[in-house]
Amino acid sequence: MADVTASSYAQLTRGLRDSPLQPSPAEAQGLLCGLLCARVPHAAARWVGEVFGGDEGDRPGDKSDPEHDPASEDLLEDLPPALRTLVRRTCAQFEGDDMALSLVLPEEDASLRERAEGIYDWARGLLLGLGLAGLRAENLSDQGREVLDNLLDITRLDLDGLDPKGGPAPEVDEEEESALMELHEFLWVAARLLHEDVGRTRGE
Repeated sequence: MADVTASSYAQLTRGLRDSPLQPSPAEAQGLLCGLLCARVPHAAARWVGEVFGGDEGDRPGDKSDPEHDPASEDLLEDLPPALRTLVRRTCAQFEGDDMALSLVLPEEDASLRERAEGIYDWARGLLLGLGLAGLRAENLSDQGREVLDNLLDITRLDLDGLDPKGGPAPEVDEEEESALMELHEFLWVAARLLHEDVGRTRGE
């Protein structure tokens, strides 16, 4: 179910240590996807500013010209290689017609608790990105608003009953594994639907 290896997830975690937000890799990618779903100009540069700090005025790009963002690549070059690759790859995936988005989540060998927390973090990050973009539910279609409600439901999941991180591996619960897989698939669908919905609303 995971789209990254344990080593690459660990590299992303290390790369985010200097962030005041201290997001997990899942939450960090979710935030970027929220900005991309809302079709924020210069989303990558905005993401760097949100994750690593900096006032709105310090962020690159000429705000009078949404197509002009000469400093974005310079900002990305300052990121650790793993994060730089994550940002570029995620942005590129939003440009394809089929939006073959690869979610950054804990690897399949991680505990159920860790993988559930990854789903939770990714959904929370997506909602944070949408909120930072100023996306309003009333500007979405009925389906878009339903997706937002479902994302909020994910962030209300009770994770306390799951196996503790670092504890002994419990017996596999097929029902819980199936539910987790469905949530993973939903996140990809949610991102795609919201991106398309915003595009239709703005005539893009």
